[in-house]
This record gives sequence, C-alpha cells and structure tokens, in this order.
Amino acid sequence: MKKLQVIITIFAFLLCVILQTTVAKWISVFGATPDFLLIFIVYLAFKRGTVVAALWGFLIGFCCDIYGPVEWLGSATIAMTLLGFLVGLLEARFLTLRLSLRIVILALGFVFYDLIYLSLTTLSHSEMTHFFLTRSIPNGVYTVICGTLIFYFLFRSKHRKTHV
Repeated sequence: MKKLQVIITIFAFLLCVILQTTVAKWISVFGATPDFLLIFIVYLAFKRGTVVAALWGFLIGFCCDIYGPVEWLGSATIAMTLLGFLVGLLEARFLTLRLSLRIVILALGFVFYDLIYLSLTTLSHSEMTHFFLTRSIPNGVYTVICGTLIFYFLFRSKHRKTHV
C-alpha cells in the first residue's frame, strides 16, 4: 500500500508541475496565476503529515531555486520546507480539520510562504511591500480559489462519511 501512495504522490507532483508550467499561464487573470505547487505542499501536509510535506517542500523549493536567480538560491527551499512542516503540525495538532479551516490555512500558508520568500530575496522594505501588494495578494487570492476547488473534490468523500 505504501508503494501505491508513493506512486500517487509522484504522479500528483508531476501533474502539479505540468499545471504550474503550462496551464497557470493560460488561466492567468490580470497577471495573477495560481500556485499549484503550494497547493500540493499544503495538501500533502494535511494527508501525509509534517515529515512528508517538509521533504516534498524541500524538493519542490529546490527545483524552484534551480530555475531562479543564483543570488536567491535557497530561499524557495527554506520557505517551502517550513510551510510543509508548519502546516503538517497544524493538522497533527487539531487532528482533522474542516474544509473551511483548511482553506484558511491555505491562505495563511500562502502569505507565510511569500513573506519568507520576499524577506530572503528583496533588499528593501519598500520593494517587499510593493511586490506583496501588487503580485502576492492577487496570486494568493487566485491560489485560494483554485485550492478551494481542489480541496473540495479531494476531501468531499471524507466530509460525507463524517456527517452521515
């Protein structure tokens, strides 16, 4: 059974990479694009826990850093690893979360990721504020909307079983 989980996780990761590199550009709205890789990390933290989410966060962040500027090397790795670990801790602490709370955690996770990433990559407070207001908030809203749809379909069978 664990081999099947690993295969499904790898397939889901590849699907998210394809969505992030191709589909996200096609469905952008006024330059805002959803972050499917971040949704994947938060989903893994909910389903598999802190260790798996932190490891995948490290791998995804490292892959993002490879294609980023050299002077920012490591910033996405740190931010994604911390995101996976902390969201996994929330899930372990509260046992099972309702869909609405998962969406709030996704939104807070996006803000957390962007704040860490921006604090590691920007030089001044004004640059960070400008980027956060003009790019992060629109991308975050779009990510939360896409994440809501994805989480609804992925977690809905669990909700139906608990409410019967």
